[in-house]
Amino acid sequence: MIEVLNGGTQTTLQDAGRPGMRHLGIPSSGAADQLSFALANWMAGNRWDALAIECALGGLHIKFQSSNTVAIAGAEMWAQVNGQNVNNFSAFSVEKGDILTLSFARDGCRSYIAIAGGLKAPEFMNSSSTYLPAKIGGLNGCALRAGDQLISSNRPRSAQRKIPQGFTPKLSRHVVLRSLPGPEWKILDKPSQRHLFVSPFHATNLTDRMGSRLKGDKITTEVPISMTSSPLLPGTLQIDTNGEPILMFADGHCTGGYPRALQVIQSDKWLLGQIAPGTQVSFRRCFQEHSKKILKARNSFYGGLIEGFTF
Repeated sequence: MIEVLNGGTQTTLQDAGRPGMRHLGIPSSGAADQLSFALANWMAGNRWDALAIECALGGLHIKFQSSNTVAIAGAEMWAQVNGQNVNNFSAFSVEKGDILTLSFARDGCRSYIAIAGGLKAPEFMNSSSTYLPAKIGGLNGCALRAGDQLISSNRPRSAQRKIPQGFTPKLSRHVVLRSLPGPEWKILDKPSQRHLFVSPFHATNLTDRMGSRLKGDKITTEVPISMTSSPLLPGTLQIDTNGEPILMFADGHCTGGYPRALQVIQSDKWLLGQIAPGTQVSFRRCFQEHSKKILKARNSFYGGLIEGFTF
């Protein structure tokens, strides 16, 4: 149904992922930005968790072998069909032979392309999401490349939809993440605790679906610490032995041996998928009771639009 002419910087197939498998050493994977992913599927008339295309940083060119409905959401990449601009966060029709291209990401990092009816790929642990380090899911566990063929699943779908006013998320090159103190928060010295919530950081070139190494003020502990490997989650901020923060993303390790300083709240985790190299990252302190209220409100807001979706 779809031929890949150019795979771009890194393009994979992703669905809602493999939640609940971390005790087996399998990261959740799935769409790095689940909100934009869900909106793309909703606009295409699919279930929110249907398999779709995730393009990081741009450069993707695909050719359609049949007419269909396509939706795009996420990073601003200047999308075009046959050289004609198409709007981000919109659904549109394509005909046989049409070519969709995405240029470089200007705001955000990842764009999602949903095809009406969804896409088809082999499953591993109830998901077709691509997990590149272990080469599972997607097309042979690899990023898409020129010559790959994508096939529609032809699942039941609704008519294409338009996002109502107020539901389109705003993306920028400065990502603000509301966060809770992590398990090892109290061992950080006072200046470092202050730096984490006051000073901005920048994502380095060591940024991918696993996580991002951040540059900024050095973060230190009251005393040297040696700890055994402990559980990690997407949104966990670790501090390595050099005092540099490492922020975990969708494909991040299930355990790690560095102090866990912060944990990004559940309702802000979708923003992790829009952190590209060079993105400014700031953390804002949140309290547990506020985190629960924010999550409930966000789930009610978007869940009222997208059936079955939760953050």
